[in-house]
Amino acid sequence: MFPTVSPAAYPAGPDGVRGALWRSLAVFRWVAFGYAAIAAGVRLRHADRPALGLALIGVMAAWSVALTAVVPSASRSRPRLLRALAVADLALCAALVVGAELVGPRPSHALPMIWAISAVFGVALVWGTVGGVVGGLVISAAFFVEWGTLTDSLVRTTLQTLLAGAVAGYLTRTALRAEATVATVLAARAADAQRARLARAVHDGVLQVLALIAREAPRGLPADQVARLAAEQESVLRDLLRVAGPGEAPVDPAWPGAPAAGERTDLAELLVRLAHPPTGRTDEPLSGTGEHAGLPAPRVTVATPGVPVPLAAHRAAEVVAAVRAALDNVARHAGPAASAWVLVEDDGDEVLVTIRDDGVGIAPGRADEAAAAGRLGLAVSIRGRVRDLGGDVTVLGGPGLGTEVELRVPR
Repeated sequence: MFPTVSPAAYPAGPDGVRGALWRSLAVFRWVAFGYAAIAAGVRLRHADRPALGLALIGVMAAWSVALTAVVPSASRSRPRLLRALAVADLALCAALVVGAELVGPRPSHALPMIWAISAVFGVALVWGTVGGVVGGLVISAAFFVEWGTLTDSLVRTTLQTLLAGAVAGYLTRTALRAEATVATVLAARAADAQRARLARAVHDGVLQVLALIAREAPRGLPADQVARLAAEQESVLRDLLRVAGPGEAPVDPAWPGAPAAGERTDLAELLVRLAHPPTGRTDEPLSGTGEHAGLPAPRVTVATPGVPVPLAAHRAAEVVAAVRAALDNVARHAGPAASAWVLVEDDGDEVLVTIRDDGVGIAPGRADEAAAAGRLGLAVSIRGRVRDLGGDVTVLGGPGLGTEVELRVPR
């Protein structure tokens, strides 16, 4: 029959483009019915068979109700029913146009008027441009049969019907393809974001542990410590594989006691903990199992506004992880005697966290070189986290001047 545009090929349903188009057609159908009913009510007294005219109005109303009720569900999940309804709609509208001749001369009733054009739009939504053109030809042929003569008005009506069907079909195809393209792009971006989140979690745990083992094993790293670190990271990886579905940000495994999603928490209090490890040992690494495990953690001073800095729990967790990654960099690169300061500021619409150290500093372009070499602490663990929160990261410093990392995160 017609070349079919499968509803499964494009996003469908009440919230998609296809659903919006069918709702628009339902509105057009009811507006056209109201116009036809009012015009018929004014003119039917001059018709040859006014009772037949009223019967036609009843059929138009009942069919409009049926399509309005059935089409939404059919457009979502029952493509065969949708195609059958479109064909039945076209056949019924053509029959009503031809049958209107029995009511009397057109000026005496004007049924079914533009209501019949809704069938053209219906087949255009199902079969695209070809469906719209075929539907326009069917209704135009019915107009010729009803009028029984060729007039300028009939030619104009035919051309307008054909053009409306072709345009509606073309725009429908274009809109559905555009929606499918957008959905594909969004899915790809979500997959990229998920990979970045997993990369952060792996970088902050597994890769650092492997680097530690590679560095310390030749020096006689105890077997029980190797086994413990391997078991911890196996558990972390299993948790990531189990809970990190599309669109979910995996909870940072290096941060025990992370608040549940949906809660709000005090960011200042969480950052203060970085200066006071849970065990009370000042030589304990910030992440416990990081690449710099076994090295003393930098002396950390945290300055807060003195009042809570409320932030959504999942955002706070990401900020804390980014700050900890920055302090990890201090421990690894700033020098053994380096100290670090964390300053928390609440600017109302955004939170500003600054991490400064008095270490050896960072050479211009060093961050880009590290990312290109596969060392992703700044690029992934810091910039990636803050970027996903809609914020930005600024890195300042120079050789011998220490380093300053500024995190701006909107609420």
